[in-house]
Amino acid sequence: MRNMRVFALALFSAGCASAGGVFPEAGDGASALANAERQIAAAQQAGADSLAAEVLNSARQHVAVGKTMQGRDDDRAAMHGRQAVADATYARALAARTAAERQQAAAAASLNALPRGGTE
Repeated sequence: MRNMRVFALALFSAGCASAGGVFPEAGDGASALANAERQIAAAQQAGADSLAAEVLNSARQHVAVGKTMQGRDDDRAAMHGRQAVADATYARALAARTAAERQQAAAAASLNALPRGGTE
C-alpha cells in the first residue's frame, strides 16, 4: 500500500513538472501585438471606426497596455494582444453587420416605394 502511494506521488509530480508550471505560457507578446495591430487595421478598413467605435477603442487600449508590458511580462503582453485581436475581430463583424442592416433597410425602402398592385 505504501509503495502505491509513493508511485502515485511520483506520477503526480512528474505530471506537474512536465506541464511547465501552474499557468501555461501565453506566447510571444510582440507577435501577438503585431497581429492585433493588423486586425485593427482590417477592422478600420471595414468601417469599424464609425460603426463599432467603442469595441475598436477597446482593442486599441489592449494594444497600448500590452506594449507597456512588453519586456517586463511578455505573457501578459501576449494576453492583451489576444484580447485586442478578439475585440478587433468583433468590431469588424459588427461593422459588417451594421452595414448589411443599413443596406437591407435601404432595399426595403426602395421596395416599399414601388407602386402597389400589378401592372398598370
